[in-house]
Amino acid sequence: MVKQSMTLSLALVAGMSLGSLPAVASAHAMPVVVGAFPAPPKGVGPGKLMVLPLRHEHHPYVVKFGRAGTMSGNSFYVASTKNRAYVPSIAGYTDVMDIATGKRIDRFHTLKGGRVAALSKNHKTLFVLSAKRLAAYSAKDGAKRYEIAFGGNAMALNRDGSRLFVGGNMNGYIFSADMKSGVMTAYNPLTEKTYTMATPETDPHFSYHKIPQANAGFMQLAVSPDQKYVYAAGFSGHILRFSTSKPAYLGEVAVDANRSGPNKLSGLTVLDHGKRAISTVENRHESVEVDLSNGRIIKRLKDVASNRWIHART
Repeated sequence: MVKQSMTLSLALVAGMSLGSLPAVASAHAMPVVVGAFPAPPKGVGPGKLMVLPLRHEHHPYVVKFGRAGTMSGNSFYVASTKNRAYVPSIAGYTDVMDIATGKRIDRFHTLKGGRVAALSKNHKTLFVLSAKRLAAYSAKDGAKRYEIAFGGNAMALNRDGSRLFVGGNMNGYIFSADMKSGVMTAYNPLTEKTYTMATPETDPHFSYHKIPQANAGFMQLAVSPDQKYVYAAGFSGHILRFSTSKPAYLGEVAVDANRSGPNKLSGLTVLDHGKRAISTVENRHESVEVDLSNGRIIKRLKDVASNRWIHART
């Protein structure tokens, strides 16, 4: 079941000095964070995934997909289960990648323009989303199951996997952040009740066509592993926290990655039940590991960036 929704929102419903692939062969047995390299909403992309092993003795590394400099290299939000990453591209097909070896396992045709993917809770169905359409495929062989005329740029499933929530620039449910006003909306699908929470993450002049010039705005929402909190990366340089038990704004922490200038945060994933996070600092072309209690930088990841990080649990 697909729920629809609201205007100007972002929905949740999660030359490099890098290690070589042979050095991380044990990634089959460890949790990693995976994200596609940044790419524009249209046109060509770099054809690369950044993989961050969550054990500090292992180094970040790159997995290539599609073809760099073409539309097959443009992906935004990948899906993952165990050691596989499903990488949709706007060229109209999805590459299935072995995260540890960097090898392509499979490729099948999916929505043209679709660069957002999500997997069902049982990992049997792959959902691919474009700006205008949503389609479902067999994760095993790519056989199409259905397609509907409803688009966006974010997807999430409820806990038992019975509902898929689709959101984006023109719509969103569950937790949905208004990019201009800084208002976070939470929707309870069981009670049909909606909650709104004002935050300082405001830029009344925010434009999707001029994101680099924005002073604030929600970029990625991420839920903590224990499901108790939702976090939001802001272009103001703050990570904001919200309660999921009784929707409430719980405050923000400043990420002091760049003392001489702005800290425009985009990609975000939360670790250790909300103790740490990894976030991309867009204007510095790097990512940082952050202590969520105080915003302290634990580790800098130079030349590592993604607009959308996901936590691949192996």
